[in-house]
Amino acid sequence: MNRSIALALALLSVLFTLSCSSKASKEERLLEELSNLDKTTIFDRAEGLYQEKKYPDARQLFSFVYDSFPNDPLGHKAALRVADTYAAKNDVTNLTEARLRYRDFANRYPNDPDRDYALLMVGHTFSARKLKADRDLSPIREALDAYRQLANLYPNSRYATEAGDRMGGLEELLAEHEWLVASYYYRNKRWIGAKWRLEYIQENYPDYTKIAAVNDRISAIQSKLDEAEARYKKLVEERTKKIED
Repeated sequence: MNRSIALALALLSVLFTLSCSSKASKEERLLEELSNLDKTTIFDRAEGLYQEKKYPDARQLFSFVYDSFPNDPLGHKAALRVADTYAAKNDVTNLTEARLRYRDFANRYPNDPDRDYALLMVGHTFSARKLKADRDLSPIREALDAYRQLANLYPNSRYATEAGDRMGGLEELLAEHEWLVASYYYRNKRWIGAKWRLEYIQENYPDYTKIAAVNDRISAIQSKLDEAEARYKKLVEERTKKIED
C-alpha cells in the first residue's frame, strides 16, 4: 500500500514538473517571437485577438506592450486594453479587476488624452450589472461619482453625453429609493419623515419620473399635518377654557 502511494506521488510530481516545463517553454517561445516584432504589430495582433473575444490571449499581448513601453502612448493604450479584457466579462471578479486598472490609469496618467475614457469605464464597472433602488446604493453612488468627475473635468469629451445619460438613470434610481422609503413612512402614518424624504426628492431630483406624484403626496401630507395642528389647537383651547371656568 505504501509503495503504491509513493509511486502515485512520484508520478504526480513528474506530471507537474512536465506541465510547468511545458508552460515555461511556451512562454519562452512567445517572448522570443514577440521580441522580434515591433510594438505596433504586437498591439494590432492583440487587438485582433480581442475582437475575436480571445481575452486572455489578447491580455497577454497587451500586457507585453505595456510592460515593455510603459511611458509610450501605445503602452498607455495597451494598459487600458488590458483593463478592457477584464471588463468584457460581466462578472463581479472581472469587473472589480477592471475597475482597479481603470482607476489606476486615471490616477497614474492625469494628462493622458484617454483619461476621460478611463473615468467612463470606472463608472461602467459599477453600473454594468443590474442595479436596484431597494438594494445597496453604494455602487450607484460610486458610478455617479465617476461620471460626474468625467463631466466636470472633460465637458467637451466625446464620452460626456454617454456619461450624462448614465447619470440620469442612476439619479432616477436614487430618487426611487427615496420614494420607496417615503412610501413606507406614509403607509405607517409617519408624516414628518415621509415629508422630509419627499422634499429631498423635490430638491435633488427634479427630473424624477414620479415628481408629480411626489408633489401630490407632499400636499396630501401637509393637509394631514394642518388638520392635526388644528385639532391640537382646538384641544388646547378647550382645556384652557375648562381650566378658566
